[in-house]
Amino acid sequence: MSKARRQIGDQSTKGAALGLCVYGMVKQDFDPMLIALVVPIISTVFAWISTKIGDPDLACLFIDKPDAK
Repeated sequence: MSKARRQIGDQSTKGAALGLCVYGMVKQDFDPMLIALVVPIISTVFAWISTKIGDPDLACLFIDKPDAK
C-alpha cells in the first residue's frame, strides 16, 4: 500500500476516533465549551501517539518508522 493511502487511512482513523470522543461527550451532556476546548487537545494527543508508533515526520500510525542509520 502506498504512503499516500496509508496517510489517508491514518487521518480517517484518527478523525473517526475524534468523532467518537465528541459523540460520547455530547451524549454524556458535557458542556459545549468544554468539548470545544478538549477537541484540539485530543487531536494533538493522537498526533503525538502517531509520532511514537509510526513515522515521526508524518505523524502517521500506519507508516513504519524509518530505519536508523
